[in-house]
Amino acid sequence: MLIDLVHPSDHAACNEFHNRIHHDRRSMTQWRWEFVDNTHLQIPIPFVCAKDGDRVVGTQAFIPIRMIDRDGVYWTAKSEETLVDPEYRGQQVFEKMYDLLFRYAEDHQFAFIWGFTPAVKAFTRLQFATPGVTHQLFLPFSPRSAAPMIRKLSSGQTEKGGRLRAAAMRTAIAAARVLSSVKITLGRRRLPDGLIIRTMDEPDDQAGLLCECFVKQWGGNTIYRDSRYLRWRLLENPYVRSIVRAIYEGDRLLGWVAFTLGDDGVGYLVDLLVSCDPSRWNPGILVKSLLVDAVFSTKNMGATGLRGWSVNQHPFDRLVRSEARKIGFYHIRRGHSVVLYICSAGRNRSSSANFDEWFVSRIYTEGVLS
Repeated sequence: MLIDLVHPSDHAACNEFHNRIHHDRRSMTQWRWEFVDNTHLQIPIPFVCAKDGDRVVGTQAFIPIRMIDRDGVYWTAKSEETLVDPEYRGQQVFEKMYDLLFRYAEDHQFAFIWGFTPAVKAFTRLQFATPGVTHQLFLPFSPRSAAPMIRKLSSGQTEKGGRLRAAAMRTAIAAARVLSSVKITLGRRRLPDGLIIRTMDEPDDQAGLLCECFVKQWGGNTIYRDSRYLRWRLLENPYVRSIVRAIYEGDRLLGWVAFTLGDDGVGYLVDLLVSCDPSRWNPGILVKSLLVDAVFSTKNMGATGLRGWSVNQHPFDRLVRSEARKIGFYHIRRGHSVVLYICSAGRNRSSSANFDEWFVSRIYTEGVLS
C-alpha cells in the first residue's frame, strides 16, 4: 500500500472515491475549491491518499485556515475528508495518513488542527482533545421545518427513540413557531440613526481590520475573515453562495451577517460578526438588527426556518445566543464533537486550548451545510 501526499494525477480518483463511499455527486470544481483553491495556495497541498495498486482506499486532508488572536494572524488546519474503505479498516490506514499530515503541520507552522466529527475515538487515539460539542440555534417559520430538523437531530437514535424524538419535536416546533412569530414581530424595529445595512456584493477591504478589532474587543480567537477569505468562502463557493448583509456607520464597517438557503428548504445562518465602540453603539442592538435582517431575508427566500450555531461560552457567542433568544430562536444542545490538536506552533499562543476562547460560527464548515 502506498500512502503519500496526493499528486495532481490522483485528484479525480480521490473525488471519485468520496462519491463512491458516500453515494455523492461532488464535482471536481467543488473538490478543487475546497482542497486546492483555498487561501493557502501552497504546493503540495495537504491531502493524503492511500492507494492499493491503482485503487484509492483512503483519504485524509487539511484545509489550511488563517485565524487571528491578540498575538496576530496565524495558520491552522481544519481536518477534512477522513475516509477509509471499509475493506481496509483495522490496517492503521487512518493513523498512517495522519503521520504524514502531522509532519506537514509542523513544516508549515500550523498552530492547531481542528474539526467537527461524530467519530471521536479515531481522533482521541491520535491525542486529539475533545473540548466541546456544537449546538444549534433554530427559529421555525413553518411546520415544514420539522422534517429536516428531525432527520439531522435524530441521527444515531434507535428506531423507537427516533420516533419518540420526532413526535416530541413536531409538537415543540408547532408551538415554537407561533411564539417565535410574535417575538420576531416585536423585535423588528427601526435601525438606529446613523447606521445602515446593505448587501456586500464584493468583499469589503475593511474585513480584516474588523477581525483585528473583534479580538481586541471580545478576546479569544476566530477565523481571520479578510476580503480574500470572504471571497473564497462565501461569494465564490460552488456548493452554495451566501448572501452577506453588512452594517455600516457611514463608510465604516461594523459587522455583517451571512446566510443562505439550503437544499432542504431551511435557511442557514453562516456567519455573524460585530465589533464597535461600545460607548457609541450597543453591540447587542447591532447583533439583533443583523439577526432580524437575516430572519426576514430568509423568510422572503421561502425558508421554512433558520438554523445557526451557538457553540461555547465565548463572550460574543453568549451575546449572539442572548439576542437570538429574545427574538424567538431556540437553543438546541445537540451537534457534533469538536476535536483539537495543539501543534508546536500553538503551544505558546495567547489563544490556548481553552475552546471557550474560540468564537465559532457555521463559517467554520466548508462547502455543504452540516
